[in-house]
Amino acid sequence: MKKVKCISGIFLMLAMVVMTSCMSVQKLPKTVQVPLVVSSQSVPTTYRNLEKTVRLNVTSTGAEDVMYDDSNLPERVRRILPQYIFVPSVREFAADATTSYMQRMCFGVTPNGDFRFDVDVKTFKMKWIDETSVECEIVINYKLLDGAGQTVVASSTASSRITLASAEQFGNGLGRAYAEALNNVNWDRIAKCLMVANTPKQEANVQVAGAGDTALEHTVIRWYITSTPQGADVSWRVVSSTPDVANTNSNFVGSTPYETTESFDIKGMTYNNSGNIQIEISCEKSGYITQRKRFNLRQAIDQKEISAKFNLIKDE
Repeated sequence: MKKVKCISGIFLMLAMVVMTSCMSVQKLPKTVQVPLVVSSQSVPTTYRNLEKTVRLNVTSTGAEDVMYDDSNLPERVRRILPQYIFVPSVREFAADATTSYMQRMCFGVTPNGDFRFDVDVKTFKMKWIDETSVECEIVINYKLLDGAGQTVVASSTASSRITLASAEQFGNGLGRAYAEALNNVNWDRIAKCLMVANTPKQEANVQVAGAGDTALEHTVIRWYITSTPQGADVSWRVVSSTPDVANTNSNFVGSTPYETTESFDIKGMTYNNSGNIQIEISCEKSGYITQRKRFNLRQAIDQKEISAKFNLIKDE
């Protein structure tokens, strides 16, 4: 009778099997399918109005299946417990749970996100502590990469370990433990990378990729080029001494007096390497000697202006 009561207590605590009586252990099923349940716990909508989105990449290199450990149970109990089959796979569950969690915090999770958020499940474990209690342990590694595949948030670990409440199902408990691990991710650090900085200095190493999502591309530069006499053709090109940015051919933009406001979209440029980049402006007019002036890009960004006056000399 003691043996039957022990078995009955385990199943009642976990609510895994609906039993009408405890008269016969032969009625216990050989297998029990356990659905992993995404936690519905409240998550604050902390990160509203993020300018950039993420593409979620979930792997499960350390836990392809739920790790089930009943080594602490007596042999007499292990013999009669069913085989637990967890669905869906750990990777599928983690992808759904992480997406749901991030969306509730107002992260934009899309298939073509500006950044890639990697989550690798290392441990997804359910362990019997004794005949009446179960412990769930989750360990995940995560990192954030930019559109060029460069790591912007280094690989970090978040984990959780909880003991299931009385009568809590395995699937619910594992889902709650996974949500607790997500709570321990440094989301502030992730969110900071998804905001467009107010100034280029605030994202000094972020490269321009041409998508319009950097502070440099949002920095408006005033151009004012004039000449004596007026009506000269104005062209400009990039002259770079950093391998991140390529030199360009001259590009005609207009005639003097030339005035406009534009932002830079020079691919590969960062605020830090802009000091190694120059803008060369050419001013030419038929019958006059072509003149050129160069401007340091860092200075132009800080001053938000490129201005020059050319006193053209006749070509005699």
